[in-house]
Amino acid sequence: MRRYKLFPIQHVLPVLVCILVWALGLPVPAASAQQTASAPVRVTFEARMTDEGPAVESGVEWRIFGTQVAEDGRLPMLAMTQGGVQAFDMSPGEYFVHAAYGFAGAVRRITIAPDTGLEVFSLDAGALQLNGVTGEDTRIPPKFLRFDIYSKQADERGERQLIARNVRPGEIVPFHAGTYHVVSQYGRLNAEVRADLRVEPGKVIQATIQHRAARMVFRLVRAAGSDAIANTAWSITNESGDLITESSSAFPAFVLSEGKYTAIAKNSEKIYSREFEVIAGVNQDIEVLAN
Repeated sequence: MRRYKLFPIQHVLPVLVCILVWALGLPVPAASAQQTASAPVRVTFEARMTDEGPAVESGVEWRIFGTQVAEDGRLPMLAMTQGGVQAFDMSPGEYFVHAAYGFAGAVRRITIAPDTGLEVFSLDAGALQLNGVTGEDTRIPPKFLRFDIYSKQADERGERQLIARNVRPGEIVPFHAGTYHVVSQYGRLNAEVRADLRVEPGKVIQATIQHRAARMVFRLVRAAGSDAIANTAWSITNESGDLITESSSAFPAFVLSEGKYTAIAKNSEKIYSREFEVIAGVNQDIEVLAN
């Protein structure tokens, strides 16, 4: 899978706002708002998940930009704060305001006049809350589970845009309304499940991804139940003989999808092996006898 590098939102927002200004055909005033000398106006900003929904109480990132593009091609950021409903003292004039809530957001050009009081931003957003189980209903420990969120549509090369990486189990994460491609990874190897989930405006979509995998711990021993032999190199292959992973730990642990495998242990130039089967939801200790 191709990996994408994500940049902090504060680094890319000025560029994104400029692109939106160009794409929407919004005119850029000859003078920026900060050049006006009028008395400031107290303006309240409020973000909502839907047009008729309540105000978002916390977690909104507000950024206010001037409208005159600087020499570097960016709009100057005049103010930034985080919270729910926020109030600013602003001179009358033109501004671009961006409200970001999780992976949802809205940008608008606003005109501040002496009678301006409240500006409402409708995000057209919902949220995802993801968890994972293995087998029938065995909850996967959060430290072994992660979710990557992609756009549903793939490009001409069959690749999807990465939207969110390493979303934690149980975390409520806002997204724009729409359908997303979710990749659930249990462990770091071949226990991966994909699903398309639809985010509904104003709703938290709770989804539990079912894996068919288990966590296996390996030891090379002289006798059953004895201590693991140090300085052992491990290789795990699948039923077709393809290499799945390697390790130099005395007792490595791997999450593997269900199926048949072979554990190969090399110690003091000697090679030992054992076939084993992974059953979904059944964690096992696999001992390989050195005899």
